[in-house]
Amino acid sequence: MKKYLLTLVSISAAGGALAQSSLTLFGVVDAAVTYTRGSGDGSAHKTQLTNSGNMFSRLGFRGTEDLGGGYSANFWLEMGLQNDNATGFPSNSNNQASGNGTAGLLSFNRRATVSLAGAFGELRLGRDYVPAFWNTAIFDPFGTGSGIGANQIYFSGLGGLVAPTGTRASNSIGYLLPASLGGFYGQVMYAMGENDSSSVLPGTLVPNRHDGDHTGARFGYQSGGINVALATGRTRYASGDLRVTNLGAAYTFGPSLMNLKLTSELYKESKGTTDAKGALVGFQLPIGPGEIKASYARYRLEPAGALRKPTSTKLAIGYVHNLSKRTALYATIARITNSNGASAALTGAITAVNRASSGAEFGMRHAF
Repeated sequence: MKKYLLTLVSISAAGGALAQSSLTLFGVVDAAVTYTRGSGDGSAHKTQLTNSGNMFSRLGFRGTEDLGGGYSANFWLEMGLQNDNATGFPSNSNNQASGNGTAGLLSFNRRATVSLAGAFGELRLGRDYVPAFWNTAIFDPFGTGSGIGANQIYFSGLGGLVAPTGTRASNSIGYLLPASLGGFYGQVMYAMGENDSSSVLPGTLVPNRHDGDHTGARFGYQSGGINVALATGRTRYASGDLRVTNLGAAYTFGPSLMNLKLTSELYKESKGTTDAKGALVGFQLPIGPGEIKASYARYRLEPAGALRKPTSTKLAIGYVHNLSKRTALYATIARITNSNGASAALTGAITAVNRASSGAEFGMRHAF
């Protein structure tokens, strides 16, 4: 990704030492024509111009200042964009439904952090990705895009896209291990819902002072072609805690097998009295200037006392053709099947219980 850098040099008033700073403007603009359809009674189909089919559209600023002695001060401000209709995404102020912002609002919802880094690692403050999200982002062949190939577990799960802390947490304090540990990496996070000590659920006397408090951790190992990581997170709610645990693994073969990369993720979560499990396997295969990718995911809800466990599966196949280092064209086809009372559908479609939903998209992504 090409970066536009503004390099600033200032003289330290205390010691006269030189301190170098940099500011980077970066972003992604991604749009696709998408067609999705359902099946069965009451089903519906839809054709639309969507955004973020390959990578989430965004605009951001990040910077660093060399403090000397191996230390640096850093900041990162990043907002999500819906470039198909020129709107943005709201943030969440307290990791609870009550903190959701106004739809379409431009905000630095994706990340807003300041940090201090050095040989000890990095201490990071602000709104940031929760540790458990990273396994979904890294070990899904379709990455963090929101197109029809996107992770079925994340987009329909209890602790996925719709959860206040399914991707990010506000008011967080995070620590990341240094990169000098022989392939081992990890991070821990504590985030605050910031309710006062006398807070109760609306219309009740049930205390909820800890609602929105999040704790999470992720530890992994990467060396050669192997990458494996275990992550977990818990967000406290008086109505029932949200818990997410996942294990991701990937292996990249050498040139003799065309640098084929195999990926997988196991996923377990719960919200109150409802449990859920999921699994994903996939691959990425470089082909000339492009890449073929595919995934198969299975997700099952397990409500307490329920006779049936709604289950959905998703198969997605896509191709990305790189026109340059910054620009790509892509195409994806996907199909969701449902059983045991599930009715999951691709975005924009409506499908009947225990029926299928399918679709296709063609898009373009430019990164700068």
